[in-house]
Amino acid sequence: MKTILVVDDAPMIRELLKSVLEAEGFKVLEAADGEEAIRICQNATIDLSIIDIFLPKKGGLQVMGELIKADSSHKFIAISGGEAFNPESIVELAKVYDVVDTFTKPIDTRKLLQSVNNALKD
Repeated sequence: MKTILVVDDAPMIRELLKSVLEAEGFKVLEAADGEEAIRICQNATIDLSIIDIFLPKKGGLQVMGELIKADSSHKFIAISGGEAFNPESIVELAKVYDVVDTFTKPIDTRKLLQSVNNALKD
């Protein structure tokens, strides 16, 4: 069973993604901030991380950078609501980390599942 880490400070988004992913047979771990995401990745094998760009304590881009240093094969999907910024331009920044895909909120869960399944094909 593949394990996906969902990192978002909005409990509603984490719960939505968790329920959609678990219904597809994935194991889902959750983190509410960047520091928690790093701790989880140090203690578990993660096949894919879905990370919000704007996070408390440690931003999503910083988290991706640290995780790539620890494991260059780590796969990411970046998400953003954009807050006061243009969400499309924010998720473009994540492409520096060779992300699998980017999504802006509200997230199209069908497209997200397609992206997750493509990223985790053996």
